[in-house]
Amino acid sequence: MLSLLFLVAVLVLGFWKKVNMGFLAMGMALIIARLGGIPDKTVISNFSTNLFISLVGPAFLFSMAVNNGTMDLLAKKMLRIVGKNTWCIPLLLSAMTFLLAAAGCGNIPTFSIILPLGIALAVELGIDVIAMGLIITLACNLGCMSPIANGGIIAAGLIAETPYAGQFSWSLFAECALVWLLLTLGFYFLYKLYKPGTEQLAMLDDVHPFDRNQKLTLLACLAVVVVVFAFGVNIGLAAPLAAIILCIFGVASDKAAIRIMPWGTFILVCGVNMLMAVVKALGGIDLLVEGLTSIMSGSTAKPIMALAAGVMSWFSSTTGVVMPALIPTITGILEQFPGAGYAPLITSITITSFLAAFSPASTGGAGIMAQYAIFTKDKGDQDTNKLFVRLFLTSIVSVLVSVVFAFVGIYNIF
Repeated sequence: MLSLLFLVAVLVLGFWKKVNMGFLAMGMALIIARLGGIPDKTVISNFSTNLFISLVGPAFLFSMAVNNGTMDLLAKKMLRIVGKNTWCIPLLLSAMTFLLAAAGCGNIPTFSIILPLGIALAVELGIDVIAMGLIITLACNLGCMSPIANGGIIAAGLIAETPYAGQFSWSLFAECALVWLLLTLGFYFLYKLYKPGTEQLAMLDDVHPFDRNQKLTLLACLAVVVVVFAFGVNIGLAAPLAAIILCIFGVASDKAAIRIMPWGTFILVCGVNMLMAVVKALGGIDLLVEGLTSIMSGSTAKPIMALAAGVMSWFSSTTGVVMPALIPTITGILEQFPGAGYAPLITSITITSFLAAFSPASTGGAGIMAQYAIFTKDKGDQDTNKLFVRLFLTSIVSVLVSVVFAFVGIYNIF
């Protein structure tokens, strides 16, 4: 319980005192770790190097693309292609993202490539930048539940260890597609993405051709896309390699790119992850989950498991922790509550867990924060903390919506 109170304290103090929550979280992690008997080296080991590299690598390359005008010009050219039908850009981009993730590219690589473009387009359109990031994140995460994409393959592997082996993969993907469509339309109309902030398309009249450096920058970005999607190379490693090659040939400046990279955001996200790992180690998350399952009944099994998955996903990976931890429990739950149904339970767990990824402590929310800071050149801790809170509240509301979906039977359709 004490560890959960420390987590709340970080959120409150960071927002109230306008300090970077990442450094605050590191300090709080040290205090509660000492109180809980956890060694300092264990706390430090919870700094996610994988997350850090996955954020810094693409940010380095795309900061170069922003700095030399490549992304801005690309966004304008795309806007020019659709003419006055700019209202459809968010929907088309979301559909393209969903299909790309579902085709086998998976959520993280697709997210890393599409998100910067989406943010750039949102800035040019004058629409809500964060909302554009939300629909891209949604499309990546739910699209990857295709049977041939990473999330769907993981789910199938977990199901294979149960009496239901070989079943429910397509029904799970169908539910994911339905929720993606419903929530995309919800964000689209809620945040008025159909209404660009400006109708002045004259801004596109002076769009010039890409110069040599911009063409090479685009080529480098395309090369990263190819090696990530075709060869499975980690984008956190491929992107900085492409970026440094651009620097060697005088196409872009590494110093200029580094200056506009959102280092405060990287510290914020990784620092909070360190604290969350300590909270989990001290049983804070288990305490929440146990409290939920103790009040479960046949009619509430699906919403309670959905809520448990959402809560766990705020502190851990959907595909790496939540799914492997909760999906195997479904068989035992069905022994006590057979009417709950295997497919609705696995759908409730998976979709709710992915919706929690809007949290800035998850890859989705963290990526939105990082790209927002790059394309808006936001460096202030105050604005960063406000964005952190907004994304976390969006995650909470989305989880609650999914819990309602589970309760009313939306996850029983397919």
